[in-house]
Amino acid sequence: MPLITWGPQLETGIASIDAQHKRLVDIINELNEGLAAGRRDESLGAAFDELVDYTVVHFTFEEKLLEGNDYDDLENHRREHRVFTDQIKMDRDNFKAGIWEFEQKFLDYLRGWLINHIQSTDRAYVPTLKEAGVD
Repeated sequence: MPLITWGPQLETGIASIDAQHKRLVDIINELNEGLAAGRRDESLGAAFDELVDYTVVHFTFEEKLLEGNDYDDLENHRREHRVFTDQIKMDRDNFKAGIWEFEQKFLDYLRGWLINHIQSTDRAYVPTLKEAGVD
């Protein structure tokens, strides 16, 4: 069973952002499945790497889009991104070092953070982007 189910509750109405968010959901679900299956191998480490790498790609894209459209709350948005990125990098590094202990806590954090971020922080910029003609 997926940890996060993609649906209208997670859509922003900005096609490029929604596609990237859907990929993040897929990666998180892959991590969840690997952990549920008890995997602690290179493939799970690769999924962790993909989560970190794709998160950076997505956040960079999103921040450039917001900057290019003069989004007023960009600095707070960037700050949220940095906190999340720092956390998942630390957890990935701890996993690879064999000292990672809080699997369910981590999955709950991923799920809660992403859903909350999309439904509140990201949706806050939608009017700005729509006014600028971004679809």
